[in-house]
Formats: sequence, C-alpha cells, structure tokens
Amino acid sequence: MQNTIIGVVFSFLLWYFVFLSDLLFSFWYRVTGASIILATYAYLNDENKPLRTPTETEIAYGLGSGILFYALFYVGFNVFRRFVEGGASNVYLFRSELPLIIPASLLLVTSFCEEYFWRKYTQRNLVQAYGDNGIIITSVLYAAIHLSTTNTPLVFAALIAGVFWGILYEYTDSFWIIVFSHIAWTELIFVFLPLT
Repeated sequence: MQNTIIGVVFSFLLWYFVFLSDLLFSFWYRVTGASIILATYAYLNDENKPLRTPTETEIAYGLGSGILFYALFYVGFNVFRRFVEGGASNVYLFRSELPLIIPASLLLVTSFCEEYFWRKYTQRNLVQAYGDNGIIITSVLYAAIHLSTTNTPLVFAALIAGVFWGILYEYTDSFWIIVFSHIAWTELIFVFLPLT
C-alpha cells in the first residue's frame, strides 16, 4: 500500500507539471510523458505484471462503452452548457498546439498508461484494502490531480470518468475493456467530435 500512496503523490506532482508548466513545448508531450512515467512506476511495483492479448470481444465492448460514454458526456454538456462551456473551452485550447494527428496518436498511449496506473494498479490495490470504497477513493484521487487547473468542469468530468471506468473495470474484470473505452472516449471528445 505504501508504494500505491507514493505513486498517487507522484501523480499529483506530475499533473501539476502537465498543466502548469511550459516545458516540452506542448501539453500533449507533457501529458504523454507523465502518463508513461506513472505506468512505468505502476509496472515496476505491480505484482500482476503479465498482460494477455485483448480479445475481439473486449475491444468491441471497450470501444462501444467509450462511444456510449461520449454520448452521455455530449448530452450532459448540452444540458449543463451554461455552467461547463467555459471550462471545456479552456481544455480545447490545447487542440491548437499541434496538428491533430499528433494528439490523436499520443492519446492511444496516454489512455493505456492512465488506465494501467489508475485502474489496474491503484484501484486494484485500494479495492483490496478497502473493498468497493476503493473505487470511490481512486475516482476522487483521479479527479483531484486535476485541481491544479482550477477548472471545475474538468475536475468534475475526471470524477465522472473515474467512476465510470472504475465500475466498468470492477464489473468486467478486464483491463482491455477500459483501455479501449478510454481510447474511444478521448479520441472522440478531444479529436474527432469536440464538444465546443
């Protein structure tokens, strides 16, 4: 458990760097680098290292759940537009930093790495220690690393995403379903069908 806590503290420092520094030229490079560092940390401290190849069913369920999750975000955004549009617009400023093919490619890496660290490593360890409360604890921590942005809609979106992927992971017991869900959602919301 000590290694999990150290990893979470490290994630706060990395996300502060991701959102509040100008190093590495672009947000997309910073978030990808930070995600790789967290996944590497989790891998080095993970007792269940082997990953099997995803099945076609897991890929289909993952992509389908990510598309459905995007649809729910789309509806929620339009219902609460007046409260969340400013925060969403601030996030979408990152889209103009690089040609979209680069973020689209990097999101494949960050989606895998974030899920490895947050669900496969952190949530699994917290659920072992605290039962189903571990899902909520992980989701709150996943949202809290975004507090340095002072972007309330982003923090709330991260909380919703953390709960969604946390429950999906516990329900399916499939790392690959949440990875492909995360990929589908991020590609849609940041690259192909942005909300603003």
